[in-house]
Amino acid sequence: MNTPDARADFNTLINAPKFSDDSVGNRQKKRWQLIAGDIFKSTSIEALLEARGKAEGYIHGLVDAGHLSTTDTDRDYLILCAVRRRRGFLQQLLNELGY
Repeated sequence: MNTPDARADFNTLINAPKFSDDSVGNRQKKRWQLIAGDIFKSTSIEALLEARGKAEGYIHGLVDAGHLSTTDTDRDYLILCAVRRRRGFLQQLLNELGY
């Protein structure tokens, strides 16, 4: 299930955090891509909320470890917007199906 702008939202979400250009940053980016993928593979509100929690936890962990900036409000905004659009799409779809 994809929204019309799901590909753009997914690319925005993947590129929101800026990882370092070394082996650690590459591993972090790959992990982030998997987590972001879970957000866009979600087919229920519950699955989306779980994926969002994982994404938030991962970003907080990277910030706490000093790998990402605590002042990157653009990153946080982009992540929240992508999740919100996905949630809106899922809710609309569920409403149309009578759930």
